[in-house]
Amino acid sequence: MKRTLTAALLAATALTAAPAFAQDLEEINVLTPLPRHTAWYPLIVGEALGYFAEEGVSVELVNGGDLPSTAFLENGQVDIASLDPSEVILAHERGFDFDVVYEVMHGAVEGIFVLDNAEAQSLADLAGTTIGIVGESDRGLLLSALGHAGLSGDDVTIAVLGESAPLLANSLANGQVSAIVGAISDFVAIKSQGIDVRSVLPPEMSEMPANNFAIRADSIGSDREDVIQGFLKAWAKAGYAGLVDLEATKMMVMEADPENWINEELGTIFLQAAQGLHTPDGEVFGDVRHPIWEGVLEEMVSVDMLGATFPTDEILNDHYLATANDFDRAEIEAEVAEWKSSM
Repeated sequence: MKRTLTAALLAATALTAAPAFAQDLEEINVLTPLPRHTAWYPLIVGEALGYFAEEGVSVELVNGGDLPSTAFLENGQVDIASLDPSEVILAHERGFDFDVVYEVMHGAVEGIFVLDNAEAQSLADLAGTTIGIVGESDRGLLLSALGHAGLSGDDVTIAVLGESAPLLANSLANGQVSAIVGAISDFVAIKSQGIDVRSVLPPEMSEMPANNFAIRADSIGSDREDVIQGFLKAWAKAGYAGLVDLEATKMMVMEADPENWINEELGTIFLQAAQGLHTPDGEVFGDVRHPIWEGVLEEMVSVDMLGATFPTDEILNDHYLATANDFDRAEIEAEVAEWKSSM
């Protein structure tokens, strides 16, 4: 991937000016489950197209390690933390006042994968079979999904398989398991072995929000207001930009995340799956969907994870969304085309 002479000169000029420009940027600390990664392409695209810099923001990613993600918000160590719904809800139950201000992924990052040519059309069809889970963390999802399908853990045998791509693929192909519960990365791992699969995750679970941007409620109106708003606007713009031209987005993420692009075909599958997750249900990027969260609350009560439901406006806040989505899509499309032509 070679740059044109003009692009190279522009890049050199930018590097020369970078120290002075960087002084004008305000750092925002964001806790995410992954570094600059294909699954998080809006960050990569936003940096490549300069959207964060335009908003006066420099993004510093924080790795939570083994600590609970909520602890970083509780202690004020980060401005924004990426949290799953249960983390937000249970923190609320403990008395912490967090607001989800942006739904990053508008769908479940996990699936229950069966062979593409399997007779089973729904999870209910797998009663009496053995279902594999990649790790123990996937057990809860399976049990919840079985409940949605009118089954329980007693209706299937659960086998822990681990992360080995050949083992996962062979277990499905030779019929040792009827399905495998795992994340998108596991879906790609199975595909890497030449096995085509599809998901039978119950439809009502497929819309589960994932990796939601949450902030401390007292950040709204604080001296961090502008930097949080700038970050979310840049993220929304980049989220759209990453959907405009698959080839352009591939060029950006391949450079930032080469480990997931050793096999370009599999990298493309991974990116397209990520694009589906980052695409909003409607026109609003980051939309906080109250009905979906109401369903999450009800389900947590039904499995005794939560004592009682509560109004979702206690944890969801659309304060930043109007400004975050105030951008010209045609202008972004032109910027993507310009960037691509300069490469």
